[in-house]
Amino acid sequence: MSAAQPVHVAVTVITYKRPDGLKRLLDALEAQERPEDLPFRLSVVVVDNDENEGGRGVAEAYLNSPRLDVRYFVERRRGIPVARNTALDNVPEDADAFCLVDDDEWPVLDWIASLLRKWDNGRVDCVYGPVEPVYPEDPPAWFIKSRVFERKRFADGAPIGHAASNNAMVSTAFIRRTGLRFDERMRFTGGSDYRFFKQGRKQGMTIIWSAASLVYDEVPANRLTWKWILQRQYRLGNTFAVDARLEGDRGQSLRLFAYGVARVGFGVVSLPMALLGPFHAMRAMIHILRGSGTVFGLVGHRHEEYAP
Repeated sequence: MSAAQPVHVAVTVITYKRPDGLKRLLDALEAQERPEDLPFRLSVVVVDNDENEGGRGVAEAYLNSPRLDVRYFVERRRGIPVARNTALDNVPEDADAFCLVDDDEWPVLDWIASLLRKWDNGRVDCVYGPVEPVYPEDPPAWFIKSRVFERKRFADGAPIGHAASNNAMVSTAFIRRTGLRFDERMRFTGGSDYRFFKQGRKQGMTIIWSAASLVYDEVPANRLTWKWILQRQYRLGNTFAVDARLEGDRGQSLRLFAYGVARVGFGVVSLPMALLGPFHAMRAMIHILRGSGTVFGLVGHRHEEYAP
């Protein structure tokens, strides 16, 4: 690739009944800063997993944008990995890299540029960045303190061992070389991105952290409940177990079982701390539910959070 040739980046986004979120994301992509020393052109692959095509009007409003090449597709088969594979299949053939971001997120104005600087003309297979939760007005202080919506951060430029579909750039050359796909056996369980990047790492994927490549994630009020958070923690633990069963690795399953039992045990012995307030109760219950999801998943229970 010559220095003068603009890098072609395709942003893939799957959407399901979030037209306002999709519009906010497309607005942020249209407004991306374009440094003179880092020329790029931007395509957006929108895959609507709503058979009623609720996102069509939003996406088609950008068809004449001089800054975005928006391509809209409908995937009528429900399921996150199904829709993500449809997005992969429709990444333009001449794209050098593609990004993964969700329809309830929106990036900072130098998101693409900062990802590209770490991507380093394809010398890195994947760049992963931070996700910052944005809460509704006046959330309970102890919910914020519990940090359940926050993700771990790393030193800028550090090599890391994982990524997720909420803020990543991936080299298309790596995908073409390896044939990496989202596992549709996890159609409704969630966690297919965890398995995607785990399999990528097994095939030699290099992942670098980009501290500047920030995206914001809207936390709706209906997620600030005990029920939602504890169900999500159970599902997260269950994801590890579902992946292990798909892997068929007995050693991994035994290690996960021990991990799950240990987390449940730690949560149980922490329960008396609940007398000190809801923050401590939440931390104890997170351990119990995350561990339980892992243990029950290993004996065959699949928690299908996204089932119709």
